[in-house]
Amino acid sequence: MTLPTSLDRRGAALDRFAPLSGVLFAGLTLGGNLLIGPFPEGSTPAGDLPAYYDTHAGHVTAGGYLALVGAILGAVFGVSVWSRLRDRSAPPIVLGAVLVGVAVQTVVALQNAATCVLLAELGRDPHVDPGALQAWQIGASQFGPTGGFGLVLLAIAAAGIAFRLVPGWLAWAALLLGIAQFTPVGFLASLLVTALAAVAGIVLAVRPGAPVPRADSIALRVG
Repeated sequence: MTLPTSLDRRGAALDRFAPLSGVLFAGLTLGGNLLIGPFPEGSTPAGDLPAYYDTHAGHVTAGGYLALVGAILGAVFGVSVWSRLRDRSAPPIVLGAVLVGVAVQTVVALQNAATCVLLAELGRDPHVDPGALQAWQIGASQFGPTGGFGLVLLAIAAAGIAFRLVPGWLAWAALLLGIAQFTPVGFLASLLVTALAAVAGIVLAVRPGAPVPRADSIALRVG
């Protein structure tokens, strides 16, 4: 009989409560958006941008940093979901799709947050041409589906619908939002994804379930 060490217990506790990072991810992402407030569109006249940043640069900077931390916690949440699916012996293609989707979404989210911080600095710099500032503004405010969220959601949907590895409500919600990521309502769907991450994080932490034992070796029939 092997007794669990303190390291094992700390690791188990970390694995159980890591999904709560989804709550922090949702809170920081929402908080960053609210702190930034109304953001100029890509079609905003270049001449109007310096005045906007003279007034709102502090809010944009703070919101960008909140979103930056939120993106990191979003990656932690995504990896915790991958870990739960692996413990339940999810197929490799599902596990791979989750990791790839998390990586893509994290890179995009970090870039968007960093761009907000950069815009706040450029917007107050009198030596930056408004036309150049508008070019950065277009990149920060006009964007399409990244595919990261969509891939993760569709993988979770497959894990629940095809293999019953996650609750049915989570699987079907992930399927609908995953498909919506690639439609004209993708931005609205991404906002709902943050709310789903918070709810799923709480559920996964409160009801961790039991991992499926993995065989150390595979019996091969010969002869």
